[in-house]
Amino acid sequence: MSDDRFFDRLRADAAPLRYEPDPVAMTRMAARIRAATTAEPTVAQLLASWFRPLAAAVVAVAVIAGISLAAIGADESAPYEAPLEITVAGDVYRVD
Repeated sequence: MSDDRFFDRLRADAAPLRYEPDPVAMTRMAARIRAATTAEPTVAQLLASWFRPLAAAVVAVAVIAGISLAAIGADESAPYEAPLEITVAGDVYRVD
């Protein structure tokens, strides 16, 4: 470690700049925080907290359904020229 006391001098110089609230300001801040955390939600907030996840789930299902329908429609129009062959444990299974 060096003998440079830069950080000690910096702390001492910055001490007057620190905000240290007086007891009245501290009481007001504590009351505002307490009021914000214990407030009952309004009807609109309650509905929004239920509607947003429900709407997101419905949108996700709709997107998946759209992609699935597009994929099924693309598969039906594709001509199958070669039979499907599946090899499992050395056995060959063929679907014509």
